[in-house]
Amino acid sequence: MLDYPLSLRLLLVLGSLLTLVFVLGRIRRAKIQIEDSIFWFVFSGFLLLLSIFPELAYWAANTLGMQAPINVVYLAIIFLLILKVFFMSLRISQMDSKMQILAQKVALNEEKIERAHQDR
Repeated sequence: MLDYPLSLRLLLVLGSLLTLVFVLGRIRRAKIQIEDSIFWFVFSGFLLLLSIFPELAYWAANTLGMQAPINVVYLAIIFLLILKVFFMSLRISQMDSKMQILAQKVALNEEKIERAHQDR
């Protein structure tokens, strides 16, 4: 079994470590929620795992019938990022609904206050 290139392994290790450092910095400055940071920790751990144990990519490539293990790496990264985008879209939709309800409540409260001032 051949190993994937050292440059790719180093790139995966560097990418995972940079992701960890970036997320930790955002957590320290309270710029990211814990739920989001967990995803990025898992993502960077996945990259680190694949860079340390390339046999996993070879095994997955053989199991899925792919010709090159790098395709498994790219496919897994793309899948994880699409999954993240999907959950972010769900959260944005929920926040939009809540914001619309909040805006309506604020408008009704302002109307009540305006009517109360006119009645005086």
